[in-house]
Amino acid sequence: MSPSGTASATAMGSRAGLSGDTAVSSIEEAQAILRARRVKDAKVLLADGLYQPSAPIKVDWSPPGGQLTIAGVGAAAVIDCSLFEDNSSNTEYGVIVSADNVRISGQTYQNCRNGGIRANGTAANPLDALNVSGNTFRRLGSKYQAGPGNGYGGVHATYTTRLRVEGNLFQNLENAAGTGVAEIHGVYVANYGSNTTIYGNKFELISGDPVRTRNRANNTIVDANMFWKTGSYAIFSDWRYTTEGCSTNGIFSANKVGTTTYNNDSWNEDGQGSISIVRVRLWGHDAATDANLYGCSSDPITFSGTNSYVSTRPW
Repeated sequence: MSPSGTASATAMGSRAGLSGDTAVSSIEEAQAILRARRVKDAKVLLADGLYQPSAPIKVDWSPPGGQLTIAGVGAAAVIDCSLFEDNSSNTEYGVIVSADNVRISGQTYQNCRNGGIRANGTAANPLDALNVSGNTFRRLGSKYQAGPGNGYGGVHATYTTRLRVEGNLFQNLENAAGTGVAEIHGVYVANYGSNTTIYGNKFELISGDPVRTRNRANNTIVDANMFWKTGSYAIFSDWRYTTEGCSTNGIFSANKVGTTTYNNDSWNEDGQGSISIVRVRLWGHDAATDANLYGCSSDPITFSGTNSYVSTRPW
């Protein structure tokens, strides 16, 4: 696939998409070709360049019994939302994934109002085994793209299982000042997302909490990540409306956290010790307090003793 690829693969027949000379111009077209060829394991390679679709890229197919890989090659395959012309408050993502067993790697997502990758399962059919690795998410949120609505997350997932987010850079995820909605996150897992792993990522300048779970998003592991000037309430938080359920078994371990928030406030290091403090632990429906579990039978997030604060950016 290439930004200068043909608008239609029909004329190329069986040669379509097999080389740089016959590159297609969209991921949707590549999926149609792969589906027609009934492949088991499929890979779509994005050549270097700037991709500016007019609407979110839709990944809605992966081979039965196999995996679809969408990978940037070379220096930078950039997915840019600047040319979107939508009037919806919640659909401006670079990519919307609704298929199982998809791997997305080696790309940059930028200038998207709602977020970079939307993992969009349903209650009846949770999305399984999405792997997001080695990407850059930058300049996301309403600060960078005008229109209705604000940013939700670099990776925003609902009704997912076995989501893995590894080795990515999340940088400058910010909603516009004065909107009253600061809470764009690096990774946002909600509505029964389960068994999520967030490992080895870098988070910098994110106006909301860099990792957020919500409404029964269970078994989220946040391990060996680095955070710098991120968060408004917490580094890893769990939140719910009063009609929603508690998340369980969130684990925060081996992370390095800058001593200040996105707004340059100091995290409240006090007698509770190390990283296990209220503002880094969780928050409920209102202000963060020790008692702010709002009826949860157990703390949604637990901490290992290996987390640490750092006074300089840790990478």
